[in-house]
Amino acid sequence: MAEPAGLLPGDPRARLAMALILAFGFAAVGQVGTVPALLALALILALVAGQPARLLRGLRGPLVLAAAFVLILPLVSGATVLWQAGPLRLRAEGLEAGLLIAGRLLAIVTVTLTLLATLPAHRLAAALRGLGSPALLADLLLLTLRYLDEVRGEILRARLARRLRGGGAGWRDLPGHGAMLALALIRSQRRAENIWAAMRLRGHAAGLAVPPPPLGASDRAGIAVAAGLAGLLLLMDRVA
Repeated sequence: MAEPAGLLPGDPRARLAMALILAFGFAAVGQVGTVPALLALALILALVAGQPARLLRGLRGPLVLAAAFVLILPLVSGATVLWQAGPLRLRAEGLEAGLLIAGRLLAIVTVTLTLLATLPAHRLAAALRGLGSPALLADLLLLTLRYLDEVRGEILRARLARRLRGGGAGWRDLPGHGAMLALALIRSQRRAENIWAAMRLRGHAAGLAVPPPPLGASDRAGIAVAAGLAGLLLLMDRVA
């Protein structure tokens, strides 16, 4: 089992189920007035998990994407003009859509990072299997994460070797950087194939795995709380 983070369930299957329930619930919200409740719930969950620093690091990219939605959609979508300065027009429908998309995005990413970021890849794959997903899907997830790690390692090694040999830096040596990237991808692909062959030789996916233990009371309670919160948010959204 995974080590509990804060007050979160310790079983990876429970965390994955909670993340899926809350993510689908957040994605079904259609009123911008419910967005503050989404963000508040996601923030409370992050505080309960006790990992705000990790969360802030993981939210840098989504924050940029959310800001792009809020800034661009009001300028290109909608008919009701709220403000105009020359050719620029701020439209109400676009602003509402941007806030809704950005809020749902940040809430879903926050919940996903809070519940799943501390899980190793093999435990996340095991959780997928434990929830009844096809073994192929879990294998693809595990191998994709492993392959990305191999690609990153090969690129870092190739970059270091190139720097030690006096290679050029920046955009002035694009052909050299392209060759380095191609070589790193080829090497990482070969390494990933060797890893998969070794896994199969050791009996991976042979169908003899021990069935996972049943969920504990705290894990089932966490799933029930997530389902209740998602239902409450959808109810608030419908009556708003």
